[in-house]
Amino acid sequence: MELYIFLAILGLYVLISLLILPMQYRFLITLKAEEEKNRLKGKKQGEMYDAMNAGELSLHGNMQGNPLFLLANLFASILYRVKHRGDRQ
Repeated sequence: MELYIFLAILGLYVLISLLILPMQYRFLITLKAEEEKNRLKGKKQGEMYDAMNAGELSLHGNMQGNPLFLLANLFASILYRVKHRGDRQ
């Protein structure tokens, strides 16, 4: 019985992660584009975060640090790396 409850909770977590995946992927694409734009301007990553307002920092922290989004973040990172494999060279 406990195994069924565990599997149901795990299945629900995976389902939620898959539903959140498009949002996390778009966030990751936007973040990478912003990092590239700032890199071309000569800014470092820390300077990019220093220039963000409090709302953007809060959103970024929640999107990247919330345990609920861990699996979705992992899936989005893998998807981004697979789709943009040739862009890094």
